Amino acid sequence: MTRLRLAITAIFFVNGALFASWASRIPAIADHVGVTTGQLGLALLSPAVGAILTMPLVGHLLPGRSSRAFVAFGVVGLSIAVLLPALAPSLLTLAGALVLVGVTNSALDIAMNAQGVTIERDMGRPILSSLHAAFSFGGFAGAGLGALAAALAVAPEAHIAFAAVLFGGIGLVALRPLLRIDEDPDAHAERLPWHRLPPRLLLMGIACFFCFLAEGGAQDWSAKLVDDELDGSAALGAVAYAVFAAGMGVGRLLADRAWARWGAVRLLRGSTALAAVGFAIALAIGTPVVAVAGFGALGLGLSGVAPTLFRSAADEPGVPTGPALAATSSLGYLGFLAGPALIGGIAEATSLRAAALALVAAATLVFALAGTARPPAPRPTSQPEPTT
Repeated sequence: MTRLRLAITAIFFVNGALFASWASRIPAIADHVGVTTGQLGLALLSPAVGAILTMPLVGHLLPGRSSRAFVAFGVVGLSIAVLLPALAPSLLTLAGALVLVGVTNSALDIAMNAQGVTIERDMGRPILSSLHAAFSFGGFAGAGLGALAAALAVAPEAHIAFAAVLFGGIGLVALRPLLRIDEDPDAHAERLPWHRLPPRLLLMGIACFFCFLAEGGAQDWSAKLVDDELDGSAALGAVAYAVFAAGMGVGRLLADRAWARWGAVRLLRGSTALAAVGFAIALAIGTPVVAVAGFGALGLGLSGVAPTLFRSAADEPGVPTGPALAATSSLGYLGFLAGPALIGGIAEATSLRAAALALVAAATLVFALAGTARPPAPRPTSQPEPTT
């Protein structure tokens, strides 16, 4: 089981590192293509479009099939796809490249979470947040490499190609120990039509929507906010995303224990309050270094939201893991779709600093929806949900 946990942890790390490798170079890619802030916001819709198209399909196909095969597709596909935005010569080709990033990333997202939930149940203790911590630390590593490349004026295509080979290679090594179809009980579950999914999954999906809106906004606009709006530097802009990812990682290392002690609802309310208040204060002060710290607070506060919602969705009685995760995640990725466009549109009309208040509002709305994370009845093999 230790070998299996290490393998799935490595996959989460690789996912975060690959995605951050291109996200940390967004300012340089935007300058190369020659797009305005508003056009960039539209282009950044594309990964979420790819995800929304892919996630329901993957969720439908997973029952009766091996999630390990989907993980393999995601690792290989994402390693190739992340290089394409750096090679794009125009806004249209950039958008097309980012759709492919969204398709491959979402397939990997659903499949690795399905593996993680099954491994967690077999271990009999919560580990899902720590797996998401590995994703965040992967984001920190990918963004850190991006910051170094930006500081050394390394071309985005050279930097991202190196990152794809490095992190993709780690992912391929980690594939071998993962659960195969004969070891995964959810792989033998019957498919459930979308119209038969419980309404509670919709409510958790809405909470996930606002969480992902805040995560996606921070991911796509942190570097540009610090670099352009607050007169920082390209390197400090890349550091802003790295600090956000580090905050996510540290919080997720603590979130499993916090969930076991305080329960889902209190965990979500306390953490989202930290995210909203901490980032609002940073925006009010408005200096580059304080803004970087604000992204750290935002990351720390949002860290436990997605794992808590995914765990609760996966424990929905009578629903296979794949469709439950896909239903919640698909709505969540609408947040990734709405976030960049919303912030880009507001920034075009006002300023990027004013638009960043949308991240504060999103965290506040997750706070209001925290009660949806309380499972009605855990599965017999799951650890009972603590009293809240």
